[in-house]
Amino acid sequence: MSLPLQVYAAEAAAAKKAEAAAAKKSANVYKAPAAAQPDASWTGFYVGANAGGVWSNTDLAWTANPAGFPGDDAAIDAAGTGNIRSAGFTGGGQVGFNYQVQHVLLGLEADYGYTGLSGTRTAVAIPAVGPAEPITESFDSNFLATFRARLGVVNGSWLIYATGGAASARVNYNDSIVFPALGSFNAASANIIAAGWTAGGGVEWAFCPNWSVKAEYLHVDLGNKSDTSFNSSPPFVISRIVHDHSLIEDLARVGLNYRFGPSNVVAAKY
Repeated sequence: MSLPLQVYAAEAAAAKKAEAAAAKKSANVYKAPAAAQPDASWTGFYVGANAGGVWSNTDLAWTANPAGFPGDDAAIDAAGTGNIRSAGFTGGGQVGFNYQVQHVLLGLEADYGYTGLSGTRTAVAIPAVGPAEPITESFDSNFLATFRARLGVVNGSWLIYATGGAASARVNYNDSIVFPALGSFNAASANIIAAGWTAGGGVEWAFCPNWSVKAEYLHVDLGNKSDTSFNSSPPFVISRIVHDHSLIEDLARVGLNYRFGPSNVVAAKY
């Protein structure tokens, strides 16, 4: 091959190689970006279980009829007024529904659980005349149910929320005072479904597509219950006492939820 033909062939090969490199570079520049990874949506129904601790405070106040306890009503009122504190284990289950709009979550949740709360208070009323009059007050509460709304902020697999709504619990109250000088007593007992309100908040983490764990705090106010005791001796029927009770509970617990799928997905925003 003559020298001019060799030079021409080399130049053609170099030009073809340069053209291929330019085309590859252009393809890299205009390559479509990778699709954004989707985040799982929190929207949907869920069920779960929870466990933790519960603390309570029961305020007690007595009001004796002055006509039935002349001169001694103030001593009875003072001795019968106080509080009972208790603590125990709580555990139960919950069901709910979440609806997510971008980073905002709206939801409803109902739960039911055991609360091992009970306590007793004793005191003595000292009358102006006569022997001391022993007082016994007690309470117990073994379950709590709530129905709450949830409002939260979602950040990927994390949810921070506030919650509040209605609460109810089965509560037993017992009050008694013995009058040794009269050979009689006053006693009252109430077994009720107390109703009130609850508010709190928590944080939840979705550690896989359908499962999440949460930590939650609730403050529960179960309202006031009043009942009246009458003296056991018919001649002293006006010797009545009004017994007021109010119960507050605080819960700190962890929970595990299963969200039913398939989950909707929303593209992550970048």
